[in-house]
Amino acid sequence: MTVADGPPVRLVLDRSALLAYLAGSVHVGEPLHEVITDGVRFAVTAVTAAETLAVVDDPKDRAALHRLLALDSCAMVPTPGGSWQELAYWRRFTGRADLASTVIACLDHDAPILTGEPRYGDGDLPVIHLPD
Repeated sequence: MTVADGPPVRLVLDRSALLAYLAGSVHVGEPLHEVITDGVRFAVTAVTAAETLAVVDDPKDRAALHRLLALDSCAMVPTPGGSWQELAYWRRFTGRADLASTVIACLDHDAPILTGEPRYGDGDLPVIHLPD
């Protein structure tokens, strides 16, 4: 489902959140359950999905990730080519392109990032940190 086709996005997941989900983290499962129950959506950028799939080797985990990303409550968010300057800025800020695309999605949808990453600055962005 594209972003424009459905309910608003209220949470953005990065690669660390997706990997924690695959590991069975309740700290990811509960927020996802709340989003789904509330009838809104969570977002994953296409860059983040690709980067996550690139590091997941287990076939069962890959299948679980595909199922999660195929949910109606998941908005797969593109990173428009016209935003390359903004993407470059956030890439420099976070150190990774997938995190940069996640920041852009966060700002575009006014939704916090669910993450285990320490790379989003010191309170500059709306972030929900996963416990260690």
